[in-house]
Amino acid sequence: MENIAARLTEVINIKCDGKSTVFAKKAGIPVATFHNYMKGRTPSAEAMFHVRETFGVNINWLLSGEGEMFDTEAVTAKTSDDDLIMDLEVLHRIIKWVEEWLDRENKSLPPDKKARFIALAYEYFTTPKEGGDGRDVNDKDMNKWLRLVV
Repeated sequence: MENIAARLTEVINIKCDGKSTVFAKKAGIPVATFHNYMKGRTPSAEAMFHVRETFGVNINWLLSGEGEMFDTEAVTAKTSDDDLIMDLEVLHRIIKWVEEWLDRENKSLPPDKKARFIALAYEYFTTPKEGGDGRDVNDKDMNKWLRLVV
């Protein structure tokens, strides 16, 4: 079974000729922190966001090994230059869940970090699974991710 470090290695080999230091610098992740990820520490939501934005890596694939390595299309689909389709119900559930969790745990996140986390969660929960539609927003995944971020 592959882990996140093994999947990161695949991306590094493709995007940076196997040079993890170059990969980390391009993604804006401190090299020492990135080496910790390569040793098995789970990357922060912010680091995953940078990897996605810099290299187009599918976060669902990075976390679970499911789906394509690279995003083939945006999660929110443009039907024309003026139209942007979003699943507002999923977005609402994620935002509500994050706010309630932070309140219940007596924790806080800076607005930028919270927004990035919500964007990553939205991408994950709206990415279709093989043979189906998006995933249900669930306590197990959200708890795991928020504990990594906060």
